[in-house]
Amino acid sequence: MTKTIQFFYNLFSTQEMVRYWKTSDSVAAKLTQDKDGRYVLQMKGEKYAFPGFPRGSLLYGSLSPLKHKIKNLIFNDSWKKLEEGVSRTETIQDIKKTLDTIVALSDKSRFDMVPYEKMCPAVQEIYRAWTVVEKTEKHRKLKECLCFILNEDDGYRFRVQWLTRYFWFWKFRNPIKLFETALSFLEHAEVVGDMKERQRLLKRILMLILEDESIKDLFIRFFKE
Repeated sequence: MTKTIQFFYNLFSTQEMVRYWKTSDSVAAKLTQDKDGRYVLQMKGEKYAFPGFPRGSLLYGSLSPLKHKIKNLIFNDSWKKLEEGVSRTETIQDIKKTLDTIVALSDKSRFDMVPYEKMCPAVQEIYRAWTVVEKTEKHRKLKECLCFILNEDDGYRFRVQWLTRYFWFWKFRNPIKLFETALSFLEHAEVVGDMKERQRLLKRILMLILEDESIKDLFIRFFKE
């Protein structure tokens, strides 16, 4: 099964990449805006403008502890609990409690968040879709937290964009099963062993969380939107 997935990925992948890395470790770039007023970086000699405005001061500053908490409190700790025999229901409840900590931490970064009008197109669409389906103030804050991370950290954003190419298939398949398949594809799309391990971790915990009925309902509506 693994070799089959890898074969079809290599067969149909048409992903382009930047070229400057072939001759240099860096490239000159100018911060500007696209025709819709969103931040982009125009890199010298590159075919496309880079979406967004990567701010190292945030990536290694205020954004760093937020990502660290999410990675450890939700993903690593949950994996450990499952391995130690903690029930899936109890682990899910602990994750839901942890989300309050994440929301509180992201509140401290609200002045660093780029306004909706300046976000990358992909992040704008996630923000829009979530706004349609959100029901509570907590949902809104989680949306802002997620979009903050995706807009600032292109490593996460590019992978989420990669996943969403499969979302339109929900008309033909169960969204949860489709998402699980897409996460498996993402694992095999990674070329570094360490990243493959991270995707396996991501898949196991996300699929666990989606066993909760309220979260599953929100996710399916978001998926379809």
